[in-house]
Amino acid sequence: MLFVAEYEFGWESLSSVVAKRLEWGEVQPDGFRFIGEYIWSDRDPPFRGVAIIEAADVEALNAFMLHYGPSLRIAIHVATDVESGIAMVHQEPRRPRKKR
Repeated sequence: MLFVAEYEFGWESLSSVVAKRLEWGEVQPDGFRFIGEYIWSDRDPPFRGVAIIEAADVEALNAFMLHYGPSLRIAIHVATDVESGIAMVHQEPRRPRKKR
């Protein structure tokens, strides 16, 4: 599955974030892959970025979150390509499962 991770951090976390990113290549689990990473300077907080991630399972995504810990504020969103999203609009809605 594809995910977009939005993150932000301040000057006080810069060296920690850089160190953790350099370590990640050595410790990342199977089933996790960066598709793209982008960062830019902003006013407050000073740094913001996004990472497009492919994760095979929730454990791989959790490993990413736990690796960075409190050094980043991260929000993860499931991502769907535009064509698939449009196709979903035209599908019949699924019936809700009966609760037991």
